[in-house]
Amino acid sequence: MVRPSPTDATGPPAPGARRPSTTTTVLAQVLPGAVVAAVVALALTALSGAETYARLGLPDPGPVVTYGLPVVRALTESAAVVTVGALLLAAFLVPPPGLGWLTADGYRAVRTASWCAAAWAGGALVTGVFAVADAFARPLSVVLTWSTLSESVGGLPAARIWFLTAGVAVCCAVLCRLALSWHAAVGAFALAVLGVLPAAFDGHSGTGTAHDVAMNSLAVHVVAAALWVGGLVAVLVHAVVGGGELPTGLRRFSTTAFWCWVALALSGTVNALLRVNPADLLTSTYGVLLLGKVAGLVVLGVFGAAHRTRTVPGVVAGSRAALVRLGGVEVLIMFATVGIAVALGRTPPPEVPTSLPTRVEALLGYSLDRPLDLAGLVTDARPDLLLGTTAVVAALAYLVGVRTLRRRPVDWPRGRTASWLVGCAVLLVASSSGIGAYAPAQFSVHMLQQVLVMVVVAPAWVLGRPAALLAVVRPAVDGGPPGPGEWVPALGRSRIGRFLTTPVVATAAFVAVGWLLDGSGLFDVLVPGHVGHLTMTVTALAVGCLFARVATDRARPPRIRVAMVLVAALTQLGLAVTVATSSRVAGAEYWRQLGLPFVDRVADQTAGGLVLAVAVLPLLTLLIRARTAPDVQVSD
Repeated sequence: MVRPSPTDATGPPAPGARRPSTTTTVLAQVLPGAVVAAVVALALTALSGAETYARLGLPDPGPVVTYGLPVVRALTESAAVVTVGALLLAAFLVPPPGLGWLTADGYRAVRTASWCAAAWAGGALVTGVFAVADAFARPLSVVLTWSTLSESVGGLPAARIWFLTAGVAVCCAVLCRLALSWHAAVGAFALAVLGVLPAAFDGHSGTGTAHDVAMNSLAVHVVAAALWVGGLVAVLVHAVVGGGELPTGLRRFSTTAFWCWVALALSGTVNALLRVNPADLLTSTYGVLLLGKVAGLVVLGVFGAAHRTRTVPGVVAGSRAALVRLGGVEVLIMFATVGIAVALGRTPPPEVPTSLPTRVEALLGYSLDRPLDLAGLVTDARPDLLLGTTAVVAALAYLVGVRTLRRRPVDWPRGRTASWLVGCAVLLVASSSGIGAYAPAQFSVHMLQQVLVMVVVAPAWVLGRPAALLAVVRPAVDGGPPGPGEWVPALGRSRIGRFLTTPVVATAAFVAVGWLLDGSGLFDVLVPGHVGHLTMTVTALAVGCLFARVATDRARPPRIRVAMVLVAALTQLGLAVTVATSSRVAGAEYWRQLGLPFVDRVADQTAGGLVLAVAVLPLLTLLIRARTAPDVQVSD
């Protein structure tokens, strides 16, 4: 780790003082941690390397594959989290004044992210090759041919995941090299976060019963870990090189780190309960590694508390020494935990004496043995850890904001609060009731879920005006980095934001979602997997919010908004008729594999078309609400 310089005790270097080299600082902070992660992953994999292949009935591919894969993966994930952290710093911890061109600090962080993203891409490619050898249980020399690797992309999920990750990392590296503005840094950050998600679906969580819950929990887990580990590395580098606005950035990171710790603890607990019985924690290699990871999380929680009580006040007072010392040790522990996580993903869970899963359980992650009825909305409920948790957290956060305004006091329209809460409640029902359980298994229920999200939840959220609430709760502060209340409006003023919020683009996006899924056969590709189903739901929510935002924008002429809703309603009716009368059953091969005896697929598709037709009513309601409701302004 980098030893704090004399200037750390008094604050940033004087304008004429020589600053530490950014490259040297980054390498000094990252390389020891990456080496620790690789060594820990290698050492722990050695405890169960042969056991993994024996449990799967596969031959040993040799030490290069057995021990090389965890090392390469640990180094790759280290590069990924540093990329995410550097972009987090540039985009949100110390954003530029006015949210325009990047400052020297932001540009330095984005350039660092570009090199780390390039390393991430290279590591992902190598990991993909190792994953092919691991899946075939063959030495690298056997699988390292163009024909084998190209065929693996289509046939091996692990290889496809890592090659996809490499492609996202390359795009992120290119965007970082070109980024000069805050908006570009935000886009690169979003791309980097998306890039760490595919790796969450490689391992035990993507298979077996309850894999839907396991994959959701692991997705939360890896994103929270990337933000926490990468963010701390970025803050430490920023402190060592004498970056500006460190107190503000550190306070913001401290808050982020706390919630990341909570997300890691909760998601890790859920995932662990699905994979191992408490009685096996001390009697299996998997359980011991899991306990080691828990211990690391507890220790890191103690470090986090020390940061909040010691280093943050010290940095505010002008001293960076405590931050660099304590943070340097914390980074090593974090990367050691990354190594434990890699080894955990390579270790088979203990065998649980249960019966083999049925075909439905293998495909969905749970069983369905009867048609969905009104009682089944409650009795067959299956909580969605991503969308369901989002609904609950969004409702609580909004209520906290409204309560904050009342203490000032500021009058916030109750209609907006009611609209937001209705949207959260409908999203919770659509994702975590019987509708969420049956949506991946029945076309009509899938369409009901998409309609609820797209034309009920999205307009309700838009009419709740969350950006306006945030702007009032967290107003701009003179002399400091822009805060959350300024981020959303700034994104709307960007070139991409202005392009997306034009009536033609918003309407085209709303119309295209349904027609592309049905007309291009994309639905058949997405519906078999949990990730594909989640992608369709999130896309419907995002497009619905975009359309509702433009359609309710009272700054636009009424005739344009009327035309938008009429076009959307007519095309929705056209899609409903097409789906209901089509001779081709969408997703027929997947439905055949699922084999639910109580579902008539032709009748079910007709019912799905009727659901799409009913979606016109919320659209017309949206038009009436947008035209007649006064746009109440909130005064401070």
